[in-house]
Amino acid sequence: MEAIEERKVLEAEFHDKLRDPSLAENPELFAKLTANRKWYSVVRSSWEFFRGYLQKHSKGAVALDFASGDGICSFVMAESGANVIGIDISPTSVRVAENEAERRGLKARFEVMDCENMTFPASSFDLISVSGVLHHMDLSRAYPELARVLKPEGSIVCAEALAHNPVFHAYRKLTPNLRTEFEAEHILRRCDVLKAKDYFNHVEMRFFHFFTLMAVPFRNTKLFNPLLSVLERVDAFLLNKTPLRWWAWQVLFVLSGPKADSVAGAKG
Repeated sequence: MEAIEERKVLEAEFHDKLRDPSLAENPELFAKLTANRKWYSVVRSSWEFFRGYLQKHSKGAVALDFASGDGICSFVMAESGANVIGIDISPTSVRVAENEAERRGLKARFEVMDCENMTFPASSFDLISVSGVLHHMDLSRAYPELARVLKPEGSIVCAEALAHNPVFHAYRKLTPNLRTEFEAEHILRRCDVLKAKDYFNHVEMRFFHFFTLMAVPFRNTKLFNPLLSVLERVDAFLLNKTPLRWWAWQVLFVLSGPKADSVAGAKG
């Protein structure tokens, strides 16, 4: 139990530091903690799918942004007609999201909460957003909690990095300052994604970003957009039709049909 609590304290501290507005006043530290952002220049196709899913399913929904961070997914759902609550273990992240929601005039509320031990009643949400956070958690705790709070007819859309590509994973090993030790050792593998089938009747997967990463060096040139468009088409064909898919950088998966036995046992 002490090890679990220490992990959560370290996660909260790391993300408090990452989202502290004063970080911008220290350019050297800011650059050190955000050096991986260049890779996100190529996530257009995965973000369009993820955002599109949230927009399509938000109208009239009671929605949860699970480990909400700076609240970007909360804002998408709120703008699309959902009643949104975002939860995060980092008080600074919650405060930053609250301030931004107020600035945008959006009805989204945020709360500091442990995602592995949520206080919501069972079957609370129609829609849940899970963006790049499962590798921070113990899946044997997170998956059943997600199943517990999801309504039987609801759905969860998840976006996660994968660990199988040796080049990507070597980069992670060489940049330990960009993530916590637990996070670095728990980037999702195939078995982790498929573990969701223990808790949900339906797990639908799509894979993104293998060849598109080749466009990163061109991100500040005129070649970037046309090159990215070509590489997106190559990825769309190969990553969802060949075994190469598990070497992709990211997997997006939709969970639905929470299993009754997992829901019953989540708090038991």
